[in-house]
Amino acid sequence: MKLFENIRGTIEDVDGKGRGIMRHEGKEIATPFVIPGDEATITLTKRRKGELSGHLETIHSPSPHRVAPKCPYAGTCGGCPWQMIDYPKQLEYKRDLVNRAFERGALAMRITEVEPSSEIFYFRNRMDYVFGADGELGLKEPGAWWSVLNLGTCFLLSENAVRVMERVRAWAKKHELAPWDNKKYTGLLRYLVIREGKFTNERCVTLVTSAEPFSETARDDLVFELKNLATTIYWGVNPTITDLSIAPEMTLLNGKRYLTERVGNFTFDIHPNSFFQTNAYMASRLMDTVRLFAGLTGDERVLDLYCGVGFFSIGLAASCKEVIANELDHFAIDLANANATQNKITNATFLQGATEDILPKMPRPDVVILDPPRSGMHPKALRTLLAFAPKRIVYVSCNYEALARELPTFLRDYEVINQTALDLFPHTPHVEVVTAFERK
Repeated sequence: MKLFENIRGTIEDVDGKGRGIMRHEGKEIATPFVIPGDEATITLTKRRKGELSGHLETIHSPSPHRVAPKCPYAGTCGGCPWQMIDYPKQLEYKRDLVNRAFERGALAMRITEVEPSSEIFYFRNRMDYVFGADGELGLKEPGAWWSVLNLGTCFLLSENAVRVMERVRAWAKKHELAPWDNKKYTGLLRYLVIREGKFTNERCVTLVTSAEPFSETARDDLVFELKNLATTIYWGVNPTITDLSIAPEMTLLNGKRYLTERVGNFTFDIHPNSFFQTNAYMASRLMDTVRLFAGLTGDERVLDLYCGVGFFSIGLAASCKEVIANELDHFAIDLANANATQNKITNATFLQGATEDILPKMPRPDVVILDPPRSGMHPKALRTLLAFAPKRIVYVSCNYEALARELPTFLRDYEVINQTALDLFPHTPHVEVVTAFERK
């Protein structure tokens, strides 16, 4: 096969990035926006480290599981790569992807189904929209970091979030503010981060810029344009060349200092840079699942590692003797303490620092809750945790590949007593897997 050759065939499978797989001449070609059952022509566009990538040219015969997407950008935008797949079929693909990861790791366990999200549109409470080189504001195309779609609608956050985008786009043009150029490392505007409290009707808008000069007149005008659409407005500065929406330098321009959200009977304040469960409508289901899997009787000491703003700590505190939690982000730890106070939690302690450094100093737990980043646990933290030999461990994983990689280490001394998957990320290949271990 040659690069830029057109290839016609049938899509047979999906991969962990949500791409359809066509097999040709003994090779697999991964292509976005095609699904099993599609008969299509694709162009071979990339050959890298043994992986072949394609671009969809034509669908000759659609898969029986293909549906008309709600969003006009579906099929181009990277935000919802599976929106053209019937939702029940999406859940089947996610189940199969998790089980294949277990199978590759020679693990006997399998999940039987994925619990569907109660909402599949406007379910997210955070989106990071990027500025393009020509003034676009939206999301990137898959595999094209330089190409930003100028979104006129988006069904991930809310209708009002789209209005925020429209106003910011017009404001930037009015003040002749240059977007950041990821090739030349020049320009001002980098990201527009919007967070929403789905159950409080609050909205936090953060404009992330480079360290280039930014006039007070333009800042005041930004507040004027957004103050009736946002309860909090921040200006954040990312002075590095790294393409990140997290800004280490934050200035409050207007409104409340934090976004407030409710999950069940609990209230949480959230800093613009702090992690919080992205699917607001499934957050309470996730908390209920972890509480059930933890099997608390009221006498246990619980460690909550990678605790964020105290989501699980606060949700479990009433069911145990004490919670000791840890998080690297100092903003999150400050808020975890404040959130505990406002929820009348008195038996939770929050420690700031890297988990691998803090964990050896923690007291021996009875139960441990883990919700690590996508990369999984730090090896040192994992070794220390297993040396503690807690009775039960509940592992919340947003990356089943990392979970499958770490499971054999857990299974030396533990057995899986419960496991389930929840769809917190509709229209994507991502899925949340919760596993409960008990010491043998």
